[in-house]
Amino acid sequence: DWTFRKFANELYLPHAIQHKKTWKEDQYKLDRQVIPVFGDYRLSSITTRDISTFLTTQKERTSSITANHYATLLKRMFNLAVKWGLLEKSPAASLDKFKEKPHRERYLTKEELPRFLNAVEELDDGLSKAAIKLVLFTGGRRGEILSLQWHQVKLNEKRLFLPDTKNGKSRSIILNDKAMAVLKGLKKHKNSLKRTADSVYLFPSRDGSRRPYMLDLRIPFGKVCESAGIEGLRVHDLRHSFATLALQGGASLYDVSKLLGHSDISMTQRYAHMVDDSLQTATDNMAGVLDSLVTK
Repeated sequence: DWTFRKFANELYLPHAIQHKKTWKEDQYKLDRQVIPVFGDYRLSSITTRDISTFLTTQKERTSSITANHYATLLKRMFNLAVKWGLLEKSPAASLDKFKEKPHRERYLTKEELPRFLNAVEELDDGLSKAAIKLVLFTGGRRGEILSLQWHQVKLNEKRLFLPDTKNGKSRSIILNDKAMAVLKGLKKHKNSLKRTADSVYLFPSRDGSRRPYMLDLRIPFGKVCESAGIEGLRVHDLRHSFATLALQGGASLYDVSKLLGHSDISMTQRYAHMVDDSLQTATDNMAGVLDSLVTK
């Protein structure tokens, strides 16, 4: 009889690798949360109530959005189990999605940014420190940055090459001086630690980990936020912070869309209010100049 672990590792993941661009996200969810709970269950013994309890736990641990992502994964897996003749009926078929809160925009404010960067510098773990900085300074997705290999780093061209992104296309991340400094520091000290000297990855995992590179930044990121007195910030919000800073520096929405690797500029429209603020300042300044000229 198939256990959930056997089904996930021997049937589902090989299938996902062939058919899903985002199969690594599935593997991450399975390894971190799903298999530790359902791994030893017989596939046929898992009930709708079991899955519902698991999803409620995920909702309480993280958010409704994350729990719904797990629900989507489990529905897909059990539908395939039915299709492949391992089950007569999917226990996940009747599950309802959790109600999701309106989309939130959170980024580091001008007041928070210096405190955040100072707290990052206080981290003892040099690799976590560099990874957090690189996410902020490039606007890259956490997974894109943590899985970087040295052959993708093109320092002479001031870019990072990403062969396989979330939307299934390759792209380059253009590097600014802050990001270049982080990468040069990593390269300079690469051979000083066995963990990095023997690895092709910029952020290799510790011995015994299933993956060869770091999986997550939540623990060191949480320490940084706590030390800086910052609440309600996620690692992904560093990407929003990068976009906001770029716009404040004079970039257009089109520029930010390209820098973030959005496949459609409509995805970048969430930052339109920043452009509106900039335009308001510009027109107010113009009125001030006009007033001064008229007065003279």
